[in-house]
Amino acid sequence: MNSSHNSERARLARELHDGLAQELVSLGYRLDQVIGDTNLDNKNRYSLRELRMTLTGLVNQVRDEIFELRTNNGKPIAQQLSDQIPNLLTGSNIDYEITGDIEIDPSIRFEVIRAIREIVINSRRHSGCNQIKIYLAKSEIKILDNGSGGVSEKNNSYGVLGVKERLNQVNAKIQINSDPTGTRTIIKF
Repeated sequence: MNSSHNSERARLARELHDGLAQELVSLGYRLDQVIGDTNLDNKNRYSLRELRMTLTGLVNQVRDEIFELRTNNGKPIAQQLSDQIPNLLTGSNIDYEITGDIEIDPSIRFEVIRAIREIVINSRRHSGCNQIKIYLAKSEIKILDNGSGGVSEKNNSYGVLGVKERLNQVNAKIQINSDPTGTRTIIKF
């Protein structure tokens, strides 16, 4: 990796840390104050605690991304997904399972993780599924849901378009098959 690329990564890491990460942490502290208010009823306190857990997950995700930008290294992909997916599924009745692991060139990890996250979000929003399975193998990733086939390459979805663009940038291929029994997404490297 050349030094200008490293300096750009360091600059992005600083911007994330000094901007977004600090704002999220501050928001979390303010949310903690509201949750601690003795006049708050239990129903709203429960909802706010769920929101706080999601916010904590986002803070951890931003910290992971800062670490990766600074070191060009990070947690194993399976661990990153295990840390991030619960936050994406908070408030839903969707179970998930991650099997295996995959070594991905550090220069493309960010794009691949973002693509997987968007596929999981699309499954949650559009498929009506109650289960998502992610299989990580040497040269491919499979993401399966048991929904009603609501995710499709053919839909004019900006999410799917963005996933395709991300993966195209890193020379990965994507195939999405969606039918009434679910959606099967395969990413090949």
